[in-house]
Amino acid sequence: MTTLNTARPAPGRPTQATSAPGLDPRSRRRAAWATGLGLGSGAIVFYVLLLDFSTNLQRQANGLGFASNFFDIQAEALRHGHLWVPADQLGIEAFNVRGHSYMYYGIFPALLRMPVQVVTTDFDGKLSLISMGIAWIIFAVMLAKLFWLVRRSMGRPQELSRTEAVVAGLFLASITGGSVVAFDASLPWVYHEVYLWSMAAVVGSLYWILRVAREPSRSAIAWLFLFLAISALTRTTGGWATTIAAVGLAVWMLSGRLHPGRRRAALAVLAAALVPFLAAVTVNYIRFRHPFLFPLESQEWTQLNSHRREALEANGGSLVGFQFFPSSLANYFNPAGIRFTDYFPWISFPAEPAQGYGAVLDQSYRTGSVTAFMLFPLLLTLVSIPMLFRRLPSQEARAVRLIWVGALLVTAGVMLYGYVAYRYTSEFIPILVVGGCVGAQAVGGWAARWPRGGKVGVVGLALALTLFGAASNAATANYTTAITYRGAPLEHYVGHQVDLSGGTSGFARLVHADPGLPSGGSADDLWIRGDCDALYLNTGETSEPWVLVQERDTAVDIRIGSKPEPGRYPIMQSSADDGTTVSFEVIEDYLGGTQGRIDITNSGGSYAAQPFDLVPGTTVRVGARNLSEIGYSEISSEPGGFAGYLATTSWSDDWVMQHSFLELTPQSSDAEQAERGIVVTPATTLPLPLCQRVARAAGVDLPSD
Repeated sequence: MTTLNTARPAPGRPTQATSAPGLDPRSRRRAAWATGLGLGSGAIVFYVLLLDFSTNLQRQANGLGFASNFFDIQAEALRHGHLWVPADQLGIEAFNVRGHSYMYYGIFPALLRMPVQVVTTDFDGKLSLISMGIAWIIFAVMLAKLFWLVRRSMGRPQELSRTEAVVAGLFLASITGGSVVAFDASLPWVYHEVYLWSMAAVVGSLYWILRVAREPSRSAIAWLFLFLAISALTRTTGGWATTIAAVGLAVWMLSGRLHPGRRRAALAVLAAALVPFLAAVTVNYIRFRHPFLFPLESQEWTQLNSHRREALEANGGSLVGFQFFPSSLANYFNPAGIRFTDYFPWISFPAEPAQGYGAVLDQSYRTGSVTAFMLFPLLLTLVSIPMLFRRLPSQEARAVRLIWVGALLVTAGVMLYGYVAYRYTSEFIPILVVGGCVGAQAVGGWAARWPRGGKVGVVGLALALTLFGAASNAATANYTTAITYRGAPLEHYVGHQVDLSGGTSGFARLVHADPGLPSGGSADDLWIRGDCDALYLNTGETSEPWVLVQERDTAVDIRIGSKPEPGRYPIMQSSADDGTTVSFEVIEDYLGGTQGRIDITNSGGSYAAQPFDLVPGTTVRVGARNLSEIGYSEISSEPGGFAGYLATTSWSDDWVMQHSFLELTPQSSDAEQAERGIVVTPATTLPLPLCQRVARAAGVDLPSD
């Protein structure tokens, strides 16, 4: 049995805890291979998803770059000595209080950007991917260090068997590449970046808490301070949980039951915990006059969304409380929180958004459960409970129990919050890490003593669960990337679906054809408008039930007569019948000649593009190309060039996305047009090969032109 030395060691001299037997040389080689293969496998999955199978290090989550630039905006504000940011730069996420706009995220990722901004601002909005990649490296390193430190602290033998090494490697792979960590790689924006940094900081903090519990050296306490600071300044839930765990360690040391005579070290640990915590509280108080909460009634989204206001009213003005625990438990730990289909990608989130139980939720999305998507680390965590909550033989083992409790506290925020989304399961990673470290070593140790058949069975099951975790999280990550960015990624996603399952009856059931805009439907449905004029995908979500995959260009040819009559000629109009039009305007120049220009009119007024000379006998082509990744049609002419944009998506009063498209405006007879010197005729545009492939694969007969 390993016990801590009760005497104060000489400076630089290891205590019995730090000099306790580790691994023998052969076992160290096995541990190195297990760590390398586990983290290497996880890295492949994570970085492939982070880069979206490309080499673009500046990839953003969506075409407009929304939410990929929030930390850059905050960094710019910090460089000027304040926390508030310019109005309207945060959109619906802004908190407008005391005449200023604030973001509610921790400032640490913004601090990382400040040195870059001192040199250049060219990369503003393009650093989230690199930041997330760095955060994963720190997370993986601290995870591996914690795993082997937990092994020593639990008093495992010097010899590491092959079976235990394999289980260890599979566990490391399951966390780094087969969990929500891999899913978070799908979107390089603030919502996912903050979770990767939080997970890295929390796991690092737990590691250094355990290191300090074993030997409170100055360097260990300094490292603990650093990781606690990152945790506190990144996300409130992780910051508060790790602070509580570190304070618990300090109290334990001050009690004299751990490291007697090291009172000064105990006070240093207490300072290392409280200073970052107070810094984070100060930042939040400066913003919102509260140590950790945000005034949701002051958020821009609350002003715009009636359901948010209804949820706040139904829950007493707050979205945090024990009334949300049943909903979180039911959604995050539902064994059926996954969906299997007979078409690509075969594994997905449940078809409908998460439901509330006994409370009105603010927002909810299609959400996979920890039970379904992270089963291997969850099972190992369940194994850890009886291993830790029994009479433990040493102080080191009790320190593992301390960090287990600290990791569990991280989950309190998400379990008591009235908002359900799969990315929030990132809050469960710390407890799955600590519990999994204990459980993997226990299971590997047990299996090592079993007959060959038992060893093969345990390793086979661990491998199967790890691969399933990687496949399920990768599938949902790829889907989430596609529907969030749209444009080319979404077209590629649907193209893969046709290639891999287009000939199946399951795929055929998804495809519907109709002359009008999509309506109704369920998750994964595909809607063909007209003769492949457009293709839409059903997301299954409440606020954006349909997203545009691609739309055929709309264009007209305008034949210029010998003497075109000045005037404004409507050529396109919105299907929404909201007064949005594209017109061709003939004007006289100051020399008496004629010029043409494109005039765009919507609810905000009219905008006239730059004029260009009209040459009798020539043809002007005016086209509209719907850029689905930004939700706008780009209007241009030849000659003339770019003219402007028109929105093709809008929001209803209850904030459900609605689609529209530009259609040709009916024209008078050819004779009447010829008389005015302007003849407008529809122009042929390129077909949509992807839409046609979808129709052929599903056996859908399209109307002829």
